[in-house]
Amino acid sequence: MKKPHEMSRADLIGRVSPLAPVLAAIARENSFSKAAEKLGVHQSAISHRITQLEETLGFALFERTTRQITPTEYGRVLCAAAIETVDIWDGAFDRLEKFRTEGTVRLSVASALAMKWVLPNLASAQQAGLEIALDVNDRPVDFSTGTIDAAIRFGAGPYPGLHSSLLKKAAIVPVARPGYGGGGRGLEDVLGDPGVTLLKDAVGERDGTDFSWGYYCANAGVSFDADFRSLAFDRADLVLQAAINGMGIGLGRTLLIEGDIAQGFLEAVGPAVAMKSAYWLVCSPEFAKTERHANLKAWLKSVSD
Repeated sequence: MKKPHEMSRADLIGRVSPLAPVLAAIARENSFSKAAEKLGVHQSAISHRITQLEETLGFALFERTTRQITPTEYGRVLCAAAIETVDIWDGAFDRLEKFRTEGTVRLSVASALAMKWVLPNLASAQQAGLEIALDVNDRPVDFSTGTIDAAIRFGAGPYPGLHSSLLKKAAIVPVARPGYGGGGRGLEDVLGDPGVTLLKDAVGERDGTDFSWGYYCANAGVSFDADFRSLAFDRADLVLQAAINGMGIGLGRTLLIEGDIAQGFLEAVGPAVAMKSAYWLVCSPEFAKTERHANLKAWLKSVSD
């Protein structure tokens, strides 16, 4: 074994650092037995480790009597450093815990969901103690950049490599402004009217989420004319706004239409059809372990039921 004067400073620090909690506890309690109790170990373990450290350093850290221990000059220096080190780590873990439980949650959502569902419910998030910063983005999130905590995705899910929580199963339903197309007629009659326009989500027609007139009619048992007069939009909320404006019958889905129907802006003009796609809360596995994730998920569940 190297003698203290033969050891580099890095070697000495490497020997002393792991014992910082022990030295700090002894200094604060002024007792090996009380330090052992605080650390949850046997007193003999404390005594043995301190003796080994003193042999390694080549000088005594404590003067021992049957009644008390007193730090030597060397001991006072190392104990002060140990207390400072432990306090620094305690502060760091306090900050880490605050990061896990407090602070703004950066949530990414698609534009249609943001406008039709998240924004109208955002006040209730504040009431639930959540501070949410919205990132409105129709592209998938790259969580590796660390700029977004979580996202809501609409699709078949779950998503490999990400923590995925099912928020809400979805259904698709045709909607229109109340009275559009001569209210009271069946959907098939309305779809046979040459004066009626179908409003389409161009993205939903091609992204594999089942959000299309073809999927709806096939599963609702309604005949569908692919050449029917239509208008296409790139966002689901624009389809719904066009329907509200009386421009035609649009496809709506769960979470996007409930508010407008409740306010009398839209009405269902056909039966709902269940979709394979659903709403998912996705994030990194690390963020999924935090209390912030648990609080976010609980709030999203509460406003989607």
